Amino acid sequence: MVSDTDARDRRRVTRDRAQMILLGAITLAAVIVGLTVVVNSHFVTQNGAVSEVSPQIDEAQEFEYESRKGSRSLVLRLNHRHRNLTGEDLGEVIESNVSVYSGLIAESYASSRGEYVDVTYNNDSSHFGSRVVQEADGNVTSDAGQGEWHVGRPSGEMRNVGWFTMNVDVDETNEQTTWINVTNATGHWVNVSINKTTAGTGVNLGVTSNVSHAGNASTLCDPSRERVLLDVFEGSTFTGDCEFNGTRSIQPPYRVDVSGGKHLVAKYELVFNDTIDSTYYRPCTATGPVPSSDQPCRAPAVWTANVTTEFGGSQLSYANEYNITVYREAR
Repeated sequence: MVSDTDARDRRRVTRDRAQMILLGAITLAAVIVGLTVVVNSHFVTQNGAVSEVSPQIDEAQEFEYESRKGSRSLVLRLNHRHRNLTGEDLGEVIESNVSVYSGLIAESYASSRGEYVDVTYNNDSSHFGSRVVQEADGNVTSDAGQGEWHVGRPSGEMRNVGWFTMNVDVDETNEQTTWINVTNATGHWVNVSINKTTAGTGVNLGVTSNVSHAGNASTLCDPSRERVLLDVFEGSTFTGDCEFNGTRSIQPPYRVDVSGGKHLVAKYELVFNDTIDSTYYRPCTATGPVPSSDQPCRAPAVWTANVTTEFGGSQLSYANEYNITVYREAR
């Protein structure tokens, strides 16, 4: 039989145990809440840092894309702006213009985003090619008036071509044919024939392209103010009104020859991926009499531009060096 005293003792022990369990639960809950606050604050801090860096990564990528695109366009234009420059002179002109471009883009980023950017052209690390240019209307002949000649080296050594434009004076061009013959190292070739014609409506420029592995394609190019601007590389006119098989129809490297050049009147430019010499034309900066503007001469052109870019922000800073291909490559 349990006495009243024993019953009271048991109730007291049970009450004390319950209070200890309750106190332990409250303590454990406080610890869990504290840890949650610490862990959450850690993750909030980390996520905050990532969220701050992420927009700058996007801005840095945008800067890289725009700076390389802008530098390529600038170097391309400067390559074709001047005729009588040495490679050193051309490098100084490009370096100066890229510096101005860098200042403008840096001012834009500093004022709108508070970031530092810079673009630098490195002439010593850039790769030069050769530009053959006839900047005024004349027959497409050598500087000695030969109608049959090699545009590259007389030995027939082959080079890649990234630019070949021809601005034809249709009225002064003969109805007899001029051929631009392009051959590659595997024996494939593209022959482009050009002549004035009355086929179609009015006076047009007839262009026929014969590809060794694709056959013939003929088109009539409608002149604008008596002129037609041909992109012989792509096989089209800049007005887009006619298309033909251009030099990129075959794989480089190429040898470019002219036949019947006395029948065609034009100004034109080619850019090779390497320096060349030729007995058919002199350097545009030749000592003695400077080559006439209606005769071909050769000048340096930057084929691959070496550029350093820098980006500096509150969360991200770096510098990169790029080799930017200025001219299109044949596929």
